Amino acid sequence: MDTMSQQAAPSPSRSMSGIVEWSKAATVRAAKTAAQAAVAAVPVSAATIGTVDWPLVSGTAALAAVMSLLTSIAGLPEVDSGASIKQLAGK
Repeated sequence: MDTMSQQAAPSPSRSMSGIVEWSKAATVRAAKTAAQAAVAAVPVSAATIGTVDWPLVSGTAALAAVMSLLTSIAGLPEVDSGASIKQLAGK
């Protein structure tokens, strides 16, 4: 194995730390997105707080969180300059 290929392959500890960092950043981003979607869905679902369709609000928030996580797979700017999860895993 030449020196060049040894330098190009990420070490397992580096890729694991990158994935852990990505997981934390993606979770924070998904939680913020879910909160924003819930806040936006409350006035849409009812005129007063007593008549809010809470299953609709929670479903909308959950879907927004899932979509945020799926979008984050392509990369997050706060983790390794926007590296994708595939790049972080070293594949």
